[in-house]
Amino acid sequence: MNELSNLARIRDEELSGQASGAGARALFEAITAEHPGPRAARPPRRGARRLLLSVAAALALAAGATVVNVTGGATVSYASAELDITQEGGEWVARIKDPYAEHEKYTRGFAAVGLDVQVRIVPTAPSRAGQMLQMGGSGASISTATEPEGCEPGPPGCALVIRVPVGADGGAWVKFGRLARPGEAYDLPGRANAKGEPLEGVKVSGRTVGELNEEARRRGVRTTFQVIRPHENHEGYSVRPGDSSAGVRDDWFVWEAESVAAGVVRLLVTKERLPKNPVYGDVEPPVG
Repeated sequence: MNELSNLARIRDEELSGQASGAGARALFEAITAEHPGPRAARPPRRGARRLLLSVAAALALAAGATVVNVTGGATVSYASAELDITQEGGEWVARIKDPYAEHEKYTRGFAAVGLDVQVRIVPTAPSRAGQMLQMGGSGASISTATEPEGCEPGPPGCALVIRVPVGADGGAWVKFGRLARPGEAYDLPGRANAKGEPLEGVKVSGRTVGELNEEARRRGVRTTFQVIRPHENHEGYSVRPGDSSAGVRDDWFVWEAESVAAGVVRLLVTKERLPKNPVYGDVEPPVG
Protein backbone atom coordinates (compact mmCIF):
# COMPACT_ATOMS: atom_id res chain seq x y z
CA MET A 1 0.00 0.00 0.00
CA ASN A 2 1.51 3.34 -0.99
CA GLU A 3 1.57 6.51 1.09
CA LEU A 4 -1.35 8.19 -0.65
CA SER A 5 -3.49 5.11 -0.10
CA ASN A 6 -2.83 5.49 3.62
CA LEU A 7 -3.71 9.17 3.42
CA ALA A 8 -7.07 8.40 1.83
CA ARG A 9 -8.31 7.37 5.26
CA ILE A 10 -7.61 10.79 6.79
CA ARG A 11 -10.77 12.75 7.58
CA ASP A 12 -11.10 16.54 7.56
CA GLU A 13 -11.92 16.60 11.27
CA GLU A 14 -8.64 14.83 12.07
CA LEU A 15 -6.72 17.70 10.49
CA SER A 16 -8.74 20.72 11.57
CA GLY A 17 -7.26 22.40 14.64
CA GLN A 18 -5.19 19.33 15.66
CA ALA A 19 -1.65 19.84 14.44
CA SER A 20 -0.48 16.95 16.63
CA GLY A 21 -3.38 14.54 15.89
CA ALA A 22 -2.85 11.17 14.23
CA GLY A 23 -4.29 12.33 10.88
CA ALA A 24 -2.15 15.46 10.78
CA ARG A 25 1.00 13.50 11.68
CA ALA A 26 0.26 10.97 8.93
CA LEU A 27 -0.18 13.74 6.36
CA PHE A 28 3.00 15.53 7.45
CA GLU A 29 5.12 12.38 7.58
CA ALA A 30 3.89 11.09 4.22
CA ILE A 31 4.83 14.34 2.47
CA THR A 32 8.20 14.86 4.16
CA ALA A 33 9.49 11.34 4.90
CA GLU A 34 12.72 10.18 3.27
CA HIS A 35 13.07 6.43 2.74
CA PRO A 36 16.46 4.80 3.47
CA GLY A 37 18.44 2.94 0.88
CA PRO A 38 19.98 3.82 -2.50
CA ARG A 39 17.92 5.57 -5.18
CA ALA A 40 18.51 6.07 -8.86
CA ALA A 41 19.27 9.69 -9.71
CA ARG A 42 16.45 11.64 -11.36
CA PRO A 43 16.60 14.89 -13.32
CA PRO A 44 15.82 17.82 -10.94
CA ARG A 45 12.85 19.15 -12.94
CA ARG A 46 11.11 15.79 -13.01
CA GLY A 47 11.68 15.24 -9.31
CA ALA A 48 10.34 18.69 -8.48
CA ARG A 49 7.22 18.04 -10.55
CA ARG A 50 6.62 14.71 -8.77
CA LEU A 51 6.94 16.38 -5.39
CA LEU A 52 4.48 19.11 -6.39
CA LEU A 53 1.98 16.54 -7.64
CA SER A 54 2.33 14.54 -4.43
CA VAL A 55 1.67 17.61 -2.32
CA ALA A 56 -1.32 18.60 -4.48
CA ALA A 57 -2.75 15.10 -4.16
CA ALA A 58 -2.19 15.04 -0.40
CA LEU A 59 -3.96 18.38 0.01
CA ALA A 60 -6.84 17.10 -2.08
CA LEU A 61 -7.15 14.04 0.15
CA ALA A 62 -7.15 16.21 3.24
CA ALA A 63 -10.03 18.20 1.72
CA GLY A 64 -12.23 15.11 1.46
CA ALA A 65 -11.47 14.16 -2.16
CA THR A 66 -10.45 10.76 -3.51
CA VAL A 67 -7.26 10.47 -5.58
CA VAL A 68 -6.48 7.16 -7.33
CA ASN A 69 -2.90 6.23 -8.23
CA VAL A 70 -1.43 3.34 -10.21
CA THR A 71 1.90 1.61 -9.69
CA GLY A 72 4.63 4.20 -10.14
CA GLY A 73 2.66 7.01 -8.53
CA ALA A 74 0.83 8.40 -11.58
CA THR A 75 -2.56 9.89 -10.70
CA VAL A 76 -5.36 8.50 -12.88
CA SER A 77 -8.50 9.97 -11.32
CA TYR A 78 -9.86 12.49 -8.84
CA ALA A 79 -13.27 12.70 -7.21
CA SER A 80 -14.89 15.17 -4.82
CA ALA A 81 -18.33 16.55 -4.11
CA GLU A 82 -17.69 19.31 -6.67
CA LEU A 83 -16.11 17.48 -9.63
CA ASP A 84 -14.80 14.17 -10.96
CA ILE A 85 -11.73 13.87 -13.21
CA THR A 86 -10.86 10.68 -15.09
CA GLN A 87 -8.64 9.61 -18.01
CA GLU A 88 -10.65 8.61 -21.07
CA GLY A 89 -9.01 7.78 -24.40
CA GLY A 90 -6.00 10.06 -24.13
CA GLU A 91 -7.88 12.91 -22.45
CA TRP A 92 -8.50 14.14 -18.95
CA VAL A 93 -12.27 14.51 -18.63
CA ALA A 94 -13.55 16.71 -15.81
CA ARG A 95 -17.24 16.68 -14.90
CA ILE A 96 -18.23 19.59 -12.69
CA LYS A 97 -21.22 18.50 -10.61
CA ASP A 98 -21.63 21.58 -8.41
CA PRO A 99 -21.48 24.82 -10.43
CA TYR A 100 -22.04 26.87 -7.26
CA ALA A 101 -18.86 25.70 -5.50
CA GLU A 102 -15.91 27.96 -4.74
CA HIS A 103 -13.66 28.26 -7.78
CA GLU A 104 -10.61 27.21 -5.75
CA LYS A 105 -12.09 23.73 -5.36
CA TYR A 106 -12.03 23.22 -9.12
CA THR A 107 -8.43 24.45 -9.29
CA ARG A 108 -7.45 22.03 -6.52
CA GLY A 109 -8.95 19.09 -8.39
CA PHE A 110 -7.13 19.85 -11.62
CA ALA A 111 -3.86 20.39 -9.73
CA ALA A 112 -4.22 16.95 -8.12
CA VAL A 113 -3.92 15.33 -11.57
CA GLY A 114 -1.12 17.67 -12.68
CA LEU A 115 -3.14 20.19 -14.70
CA ASP A 116 -3.08 23.99 -14.50
CA VAL A 117 -6.71 24.77 -15.34
CA GLN A 118 -8.66 27.65 -13.81
CA VAL A 119 -12.47 27.47 -13.97
CA ARG A 120 -14.90 30.30 -13.24
CA ILE A 121 -18.64 29.67 -13.30
CA VAL A 122 -20.77 32.82 -13.14
CA PRO A 123 -24.50 33.62 -12.96
CA THR A 124 -25.97 34.43 -16.37
CA ALA A 125 -29.31 34.80 -18.10
CA PRO A 126 -31.07 31.43 -18.65
CA SER A 127 -30.28 31.44 -22.39
CA ARG A 128 -26.54 31.54 -21.60
CA ALA A 129 -26.50 28.91 -18.84
CA GLY A 130 -24.13 26.10 -19.79
CA GLN A 131 -22.38 28.15 -22.44
CA MET A 132 -18.63 28.65 -22.53
CA LEU A 133 -18.38 32.44 -22.24
CA GLN A 134 -14.61 32.98 -22.44
CA MET A 135 -11.48 30.86 -22.76
CA GLY A 136 -7.75 31.49 -22.80
CA GLY A 137 -4.37 30.23 -21.72
CA SER A 138 -0.77 29.59 -22.70
CA GLY A 139 -0.75 25.98 -23.75
CA ALA A 140 -3.38 23.38 -22.93
CA SER A 141 -6.04 23.02 -25.64
CA ILE A 142 -9.39 22.31 -24.01
CA SER A 143 -12.93 21.63 -25.17
CA THR A 144 -16.17 22.03 -23.25
CA ALA A 145 -19.73 20.68 -23.25
CA THR A 146 -22.65 19.90 -20.96
CA GLU A 147 -23.81 16.42 -19.99
CA PRO A 148 -26.55 15.62 -20.90
CA GLU A 149 -26.10 17.80 -23.97
CA GLY A 150 -27.99 21.10 -23.79
CA CYS A 151 -28.81 20.95 -20.07
CA GLU A 152 -28.68 24.06 -17.86
CA PRO A 153 -26.04 23.83 -15.08
CA GLY A 154 -27.54 24.49 -11.68
CA PRO A 155 -30.07 21.75 -10.90
CA PRO A 156 -28.69 18.28 -10.03
CA GLY A 157 -28.08 15.98 -12.99
CA CYS A 158 -26.43 18.51 -15.31
CA ALA A 159 -22.62 18.47 -15.46
CA LEU A 160 -20.22 20.88 -17.12
CA VAL A 161 -17.60 18.84 -18.99
CA ILE A 162 -14.03 19.96 -19.70
CA ARG A 163 -11.62 17.86 -21.79
CA VAL A 164 -7.84 18.34 -21.72
CA PRO A 165 -5.31 16.18 -23.62
CA VAL A 166 -3.16 13.97 -21.36
CA GLY A 167 0.35 15.44 -21.20
CA ALA A 168 -0.78 18.97 -22.08
CA ASP A 169 1.66 21.67 -20.99
CA GLY A 170 0.96 25.25 -19.96
CA GLY A 171 -2.12 26.67 -18.32
CA ALA A 172 -5.68 27.33 -19.42
CA TRP A 173 -8.72 29.12 -18.05
CA VAL A 174 -12.39 28.91 -18.95
CA LYS A 175 -15.48 30.84 -17.91
CA PHE A 176 -18.94 29.22 -17.95
CA GLY A 177 -22.44 30.53 -17.39
CA ARG A 178 -24.83 28.93 -14.91
CA LEU A 179 -28.38 29.58 -13.72
CA ALA A 180 -28.47 32.45 -11.25
CA ARG A 181 -29.67 32.11 -7.69
CA PRO A 182 -32.60 34.33 -6.62
CA GLY A 183 -31.40 37.92 -6.34
CA GLU A 184 -28.12 37.41 -8.22
CA ALA A 185 -27.30 39.91 -10.96
CA TYR A 186 -26.16 38.33 -14.22
CA ASP A 187 -22.47 38.45 -14.98
CA LEU A 188 -23.42 38.55 -18.66
CA PRO A 189 -26.86 39.64 -19.91
CA GLY A 190 -28.89 37.60 -22.37
CA ARG A 191 -31.30 38.54 -25.14
CA ALA A 192 -34.59 39.00 -23.30
CA ASN A 193 -36.70 37.63 -26.16
CA ALA A 194 -34.64 34.44 -26.61
CA LYS A 195 -35.94 31.02 -25.62
CA GLY A 196 -36.24 30.68 -21.85
CA GLU A 197 -36.05 34.44 -21.25
CA PRO A 198 -38.80 36.67 -19.78
CA LEU A 199 -39.84 38.19 -23.14
CA GLU A 200 -39.47 34.96 -25.11
CA GLY A 201 -40.94 35.30 -28.61
CA VAL A 202 -41.61 39.06 -28.39
CA LYS A 203 -40.50 41.28 -31.30
CA VAL A 204 -38.38 44.08 -29.86
CA SER A 205 -36.51 45.95 -32.59
CA GLY A 206 -38.11 49.24 -33.64
CA ARG A 207 -41.06 49.07 -31.25
CA THR A 208 -41.87 51.86 -28.83
CA VAL A 209 -41.02 51.95 -25.15
CA GLY A 210 -44.74 52.08 -24.36
CA GLU A 211 -45.44 48.90 -26.31
CA LEU A 212 -42.59 46.98 -24.64
CA ASN A 213 -43.51 48.28 -21.19
CA GLU A 214 -47.05 47.00 -21.64
CA GLU A 215 -45.79 43.59 -22.78
CA ALA A 216 -43.42 43.41 -19.81
CA ARG A 217 -46.21 44.27 -17.36
CA ARG A 218 -48.38 41.46 -18.74
CA ARG A 219 -45.56 39.03 -18.03
CA GLY A 220 -44.68 40.39 -14.60
CA VAL A 221 -41.33 41.76 -15.76
CA ARG A 222 -39.73 45.01 -14.57
CA THR A 223 -38.02 47.25 -17.16
CA THR A 224 -35.08 49.62 -16.91
CA PHE A 225 -33.59 51.75 -19.68
CA GLN A 226 -30.25 52.50 -21.29
CA VAL A 227 -30.03 55.37 -23.77
CA ILE A 228 -27.64 54.51 -26.61
CA ARG A 229 -25.90 56.79 -29.14
CA PRO A 230 -25.69 55.27 -32.64
CA HIS A 231 -22.40 55.45 -34.53
CA GLU A 232 -22.09 56.79 -38.07
CA ASN A 233 -24.30 54.92 -40.53
CA HIS A 234 -25.94 53.33 -37.48
CA GLU A 235 -23.28 50.62 -37.35
CA GLY A 236 -22.80 50.05 -33.63
CA TYR A 237 -23.43 52.37 -30.72
CA SER A 238 -21.89 53.86 -27.59
CA VAL A 239 -23.10 54.49 -24.06
CA ARG A 240 -22.23 57.53 -21.99
CA PRO A 241 -22.23 57.66 -18.18
CA GLY A 242 -25.54 59.05 -16.96
CA ASP A 243 -27.45 58.15 -20.12
CA SER A 244 -29.83 55.74 -18.41
CA SER A 245 -33.51 56.22 -17.68
CA ALA A 246 -33.71 59.98 -17.23
CA GLY A 247 -36.21 61.49 -19.66
CA VAL A 248 -37.15 58.27 -21.48
CA ARG A 249 -40.75 58.44 -22.71
CA ASP A 250 -43.23 55.93 -24.07
CA ASP A 251 -42.79 57.24 -27.64
CA TRP A 252 -39.02 56.46 -27.71
CA PHE A 253 -37.78 53.44 -29.70
CA VAL A 254 -36.34 50.16 -28.47
CA TRP A 255 -33.53 48.32 -30.33
CA GLU A 256 -32.64 45.57 -27.89
CA ALA A 257 -33.92 44.06 -24.65
CA GLU A 258 -31.42 42.45 -22.26
CA SER A 259 -32.09 40.15 -19.32
CA VAL A 260 -29.96 41.55 -16.49
CA ALA A 261 -31.46 39.73 -13.48
CA ALA A 262 -34.36 37.39 -12.83
CA GLY A 263 -37.53 39.26 -13.84
CA VAL A 264 -35.63 42.41 -14.87
CA VAL A 265 -35.10 43.54 -18.47
CA ARG A 266 -33.03 46.48 -19.71
CA LEU A 267 -34.27 48.21 -22.88
CA LEU A 268 -31.70 49.89 -25.17
CA VAL A 269 -33.45 52.96 -26.55
CA THR A 270 -33.13 56.08 -28.70
CA LYS A 271 -35.36 59.12 -28.93
CA GLU A 272 -35.60 58.96 -32.73
CA ARG A 273 -36.64 56.14 -35.02
CA LEU A 274 -33.56 54.92 -36.91
CA PRO A 275 -33.30 53.49 -40.44
CA LYS A 276 -31.74 50.29 -39.06
CA ASN A 277 -30.94 48.64 -35.75
CA PRO A 278 -27.62 50.00 -34.37
CA VAL A 279 -27.16 46.92 -32.18
CA TYR A 280 -27.34 44.31 -34.97
CA GLY A 281 -27.11 46.29 -38.20
CA ASP A 282 -28.84 44.70 -41.16
CA VAL A 283 -28.91 41.18 -39.72
CA GLU A 284 -30.96 40.68 -36.58
CA PRO A 285 -31.06 37.36 -34.70
CA PRO A 286 -34.32 35.39 -34.82
CA VAL A 287 -36.91 36.01 -32.13
CA GLY A 288 -37.31 33.36 -29.42
